[in-house]
Amino acid sequence: MNYFSEKTLSHLKPQQGLPERYQRRALDVTLACKLTHVYGKYHLVMLHRELAMSEEETTYQQAERQAEIMNQMTLFHSSPSDFLHTQDESTDESIDTYKEYKQLAEEYTDELFVPSVVEQFCKMVYEDNDHFIFFKPFCNLYFSVYADALLRYQQGMIDYATFCMEFQEFSWMDGSRTPLNGKRLKMYIISMREVVEGYKKIGVGNVL
Repeated sequence: MNYFSEKTLSHLKPQQGLPERYQRRALDVTLACKLTHVYGKYHLVMLHRELAMSEEETTYQQAERQAEIMNQMTLFHSSPSDFLHTQDESTDESIDTYKEYKQLAEEYTDELFVPSVVEQFCKMVYEDNDHFIFFKPFCNLYFSVYADALLRYQQGMIDYATFCMEFQEFSWMDGSRTPLNGKRLKMYIISMREVVEGYKKIGVGNVL
């Protein structure tokens, strides 16, 4: 299934000579993809930090049960050790992931993607329980795959056919890929618009 025409996708590549509205849209797409990857790292940092600060530790019996449930639900094999984390381990994970977050933010930095604004954006999204209702749970799953495909397509690293193959849903139950239906596609596009609008609101009066 082809979600976008090749002509439409050509307008999603930031390039000289595009009409202003296409150029603006291409830059917004790039920004949304970068924010998806960076927020995903930030979200993991905060989750590891919360685990490190928690006084409750998972027992082996609880971890064993969690592994059993995951093995019944997905193709990936889990063991109890995957769910046993000490406070020190969670602290280390938080520090390592924060370094990855900072490295990614530095790599992505350009005129629109400003680290100081990005950090405010990430904090806002993480603390907001009323908005970004699809973005937050899917930023490290489907949305990160779509963002990666869009960025690689923009950079000419993959062709149109490969892009379409990546822009599908992956079943964690049986490993199958299914075409993204119209409702899911609309949900993704709306989420990306919300992300860009939220970021730009923070940037107003600062650097954007």
